[in-house]
Amino acid sequence: MTVKINCDTTDGLKLVSDTSGALDIQSAGVTKVSFDASGNMTTSGTIPSSALTGALPAIDGSALTGISGDVIASSLGTSNNTNGYIRFSNNLLINWVRKSSTGTQTINWALAFTNFYGCYVAGESTNNGYLRIHSAGVGSVTVGNANQNITGWVLAFGRKT
Repeated sequence: MTVKINCDTTDGLKLVSDTSGALDIQSAGVTKVSFDASGNMTTSGTIPSSALTGALPAIDGSALTGISGDVIASSLGTSNNTNGYIRFSNNLLINWVRKSSTGTQTINWALAFTNFYGCYVAGESTNNGYLRIHSAGVGSVTVGNANQNITGWVLAFGRKT
């Protein structure tokens, strides 16, 4: 039997039952928490992080589909100014570089692309300016904004065959 517990805004607390074996907790007729006959819980709305206590379960990505490629090579730096890359077994290559000097700067990718798809830029310290990509290709990127001291990161995608 289902028991619906509803904190109705007009008539106060309402208890309604049926034969489904579920338990619904409602506010103003809207189900906020539901337990099915097997005890599985579903919620609607947002649960504040402060309400989550104890150890949370590990996230298992084994059921994800459409994702291929193990990491076969990488260069991951240990400082905030390190350029690097990740190369996957399906030949996908992701490079990142940091623009850290005044003016326009040409930076070589840590590992050159065979096929270059595109890149994205994010300003870190803009000093009322903006960081822009002047040119980018299989071997390098030119990024900056005249003589302004703007720092930031460039993330690029492509293939290495």
